[in-house]
Amino acid sequence: MSRLLITALLLTSCAEVAPRADAGDPRVMPVGAVAALDGSFSEGDGLSYAWSVEPEGATLTEPESPFANFTADAPGLYTLRLEVCDAAGRCDVAETWARVEPPGNANKVSDWGLGEFAGAASGAGLPGGFKDDEDDLCDRCRQAAKGTSGQWVKFCNTLPEDTKEERSIRGSCQSQNLKASNERNNWCSRYFCD
Repeated sequence: MSRLLITALLLTSCAEVAPRADAGDPRVMPVGAVAALDGSFSEGDGLSYAWSVEPEGATLTEPESPFANFTADAPGLYTLRLEVCDAAGRCDVAETWARVEPPGNANKVSDWGLGEFAGAASGAGLPGGFKDDEDDLCDRCRQAAKGTSGQWVKFCNTLPEDTKEERSIRGSCQSQNLKASNERNNWCSRYFCD
């Protein structure tokens, strides 16, 4: 009986896993800023990538790369869609969004990807509570990523949550609790490290 169980487990572990698309976090940005989209957290072997955006009024460069760029020429709410397919033809789709603000609304603009947008001169930058602490946050985040789930949650609970953007980042951090340390480290790079 145990031999049958072992065989079943081996067959299950060797089965190919369907791809899973990950379009990244939502963002708020000014008209004309360039957002670096990151689909590299998608899972699967030999993936092809296809980014698209709705409605019209926005430009995607390198839409067949995991790292496309998004620019909008008009304010509005844009849906960014990433479809990934593996060599077997299995596909998955994920969506995120970008809210593009008029140039006069720069005080509402925040960079939810911390470093994925154009520079601060365009109005994109770190959310309020993170600005002065970026280097320390990078170090603390990476240290927590190496630790236990409890240490990771403790780190996440130190993040500010005064604004909507900060609460979103804190929630995203907490959602990494059961991930492997390398995935947490990638999360740190995405949010706090250059």
